[in-house]
Amino acid sequence: MSTRISLTAVLLFIIGTSIAVGQNSATEKEVINTLDGFHQAIIDNNSQAAQNLLSESVRILEGENIETKEEYLSHHFHSDGKFLSAMKRKVESRNVTIEGNTAWVSTHSRIWGTYSDKKLDLSSLELAVLKKEEGNWNITALHWSSSNN
Repeated sequence: MSTRISLTAVLLFIIGTSIAVGQNSATEKEVINTLDGFHQAIIDNNSQAAQNLLSESVRILEGENIETKEEYLSHHFHSDGKFLSAMKRKVESRNVTIEGNTAWVSTHSRIWGTYSDKKLDLSSLELAVLKKEEGNWNITALHWSSSNN
């Protein structure tokens, strides 16, 4: 497994399973539900559900790479699900900002567990940008980074 796949998987895990703390507006809940649905689609190996939550113009940035929707779904989607299902996660913080039809969600998490006989303990950062398109929130950009604790 490459480092790139691990980092991508870690950050996708953060997207979908983070729970917002405090009182959320209905719009914030919709945004978070979109991210949670994307994460669950990865875990369930449901590429159709994941495809439906990603904007056609989505860009996924991680490390030195930028992937399109098609590239991500064909290259890393399945291995990310295997990785995510093996790990544990604790959300340290999450911030949701919404302006009109655009939302930014930043999350800091700790991810730990064993994958492919390798113990991992990572501090992960994720930024998701979503846009409301035809009445639905779609992910338009994802940026991930992580480092060893």
